[in-house]
Amino acid sequence: MRKFPIGLSDFKEVIQGDYYYVDKSLFIEEIIDSSSKSMLIPRPRRFGKTINMSMLKAFFDSNETNEELFEGLKIKKSETWQHQGRCPVIFLTFKDIKEDSFLEAIKKIADLIKEYIKTCDLTYIKSRIDVDDQNYIDQFFTGEISKGEISFFLKHFSTILEKVYNQKVVILIDEYDSCIIKAWTEGYHKEMVDFMRNFLSGGYKDNTSLYKGIITGILRVAKESIFSGLNNLDIFTVLEFSVADKFGLTESEVQQLLEDANIQTSFADVKKWYNGYTIGLQTGMYNPWSILNFADKPAQGLKPYWVNTSANELIEELLTNASADLEKKLTRFIDGQVMTCEIEETTIFKDLDVGHEKTVLGLLLFNGYLTAVSRNQQDNGFFEYGLKIPNKEVNMVYKQMLERLLNKANNVNSSEILSSLLEQDADGFEYYLSQYLMNAFSYNDFNMKSFPERVYHAFVLGLMAHLSNQFIVKSNPETGLGRAGLLIYPKGNNDMRGWVLEFKAKKPFHKNSLEEIAQEAINQIHTSQYITTLKELGKTKIMLVGVAFDGKEVSCAIERNVF
Repeated sequence: MRKFPIGLSDFKEVIQGDYYYVDKSLFIEEIIDSSSKSMLIPRPRRFGKTINMSMLKAFFDSNETNEELFEGLKIKKSETWQHQGRCPVIFLTFKDIKEDSFLEAIKKIADLIKEYIKTCDLTYIKSRIDVDDQNYIDQFFTGEISKGEISFFLKHFSTILEKVYNQKVVILIDEYDSCIIKAWTEGYHKEMVDFMRNFLSGGYKDNTSLYKGIITGILRVAKESIFSGLNNLDIFTVLEFSVADKFGLTESEVQQLLEDANIQTSFADVKKWYNGYTIGLQTGMYNPWSILNFADKPAQGLKPYWVNTSANELIEELLTNASADLEKKLTRFIDGQVMTCEIEETTIFKDLDVGHEKTVLGLLLFNGYLTAVSRNQQDNGFFEYGLKIPNKEVNMVYKQMLERLLNKANNVNSSEILSSLLEQDADGFEYYLSQYLMNAFSYNDFNMKSFPERVYHAFVLGLMAHLSNQFIVKSNPETGLGRAGLLIYPKGNNDMRGWVLEFKAKKPFHKNSLEEIAQEAINQIHTSQYITTLKELGKTKIMLVGVAFDGKEVSCAIERNVF
């Protein structure tokens, strides 16, 4: 059995090293046959973007003899094989451009370009270009290159390559948005967007030296931010039909891989952990990183791999800025529900700052935290999508992030809140929840419009993270005559306990005390018959909890042994 290419993303290295390779070479055929000259293909991390881009480089590159790399692959039987080795290629990956300042980022980009130029036949190139072009190249090595001259690189160097080799150029930019995301988190987003707009436009807009241009990344950044004027750019996101099966693994590919590796693990279990992505019309797609890591170490069992590869700081920051309505949706995603939502397909960073729901949901979708299982065009022409968490592995991402939200307090461990709740200790639950509020949030967090709901949902989602192995935790479930705030009950039939929690915020115009408002929550549980579901499940030791918030103050009304 061949080795699995764990951590390897260079096509040439994978093939020459005789690693296991899932044949995605017909991606080349789709690129060549496409009427699109320039394409942006956003995909989640670890979905095979870089290895596909390096495969394109190996295929087109006229400076290397790579025909043997494709021996036995499907592309050799395609009519498009005639294009092999016919084009100069510019290939840059921005995945490591994650600097703390704009100046450091520009220097890193200049170094990246310099390393690419070193791979070219400079002696041959310089012998066929004028002095001005020679000086332009030399500036990358002397360190005298300016920001403006760097931003002009794709346009200038592709013109040089066409002049030297008398062939149109293929331009491949991998993970173009890595530097933009980092710039947003570090506060120099505008400068980086301005630079990338000029850099990419030079290579992809009205460039007569361009044969094909491919850009990959995670996000479809708003056109007015980066791709203004690039009217020839076709965008194939996870919602589009083109190249749908060329990134990620199909179910048949995974079955073949596991069979080749003689792995006996139940395929139904593998599906539960790693399946569930829909890309275009292609359902049942798998994350390649997770499958390869599992297949490489099957004795370690099924466990999360992809969740350990991605920096979640951006997602967590968005969660803290999310509206109450969005937090409710995120709660239901954790609970396994499919939520019908509108999304913003382009990422507008100013909307991320305020937690704009459509933009945040689009970001979660394109990052691979959600997948679209249905879509329906509305009368206004826009689409609504049925979104859900794709599989068990990704579900754990949410649980880990939200567990951190619950554990923000320094002085109160979330286990103390949970222990008092599970032990049906009314006084302890009220005390530890109060201490959690005092330590986990500053007064700046207390927005009367959204704060109480934020506390509630952080608490609810944290409960889900902690309790899901042994308990069913449902947020806003239909029960009785309405929707309860929170329903909890053990998975085991022999445990007779159950909990119903209802949360209320004191408004400025409320004259009732916190204690009275908490009792109103208990009364609502009774009048709306929220215990109906627990009674139907045979639970006989039910605890009712009414929670009232006012700033950092909290009051609980609790009834035990209700049936």
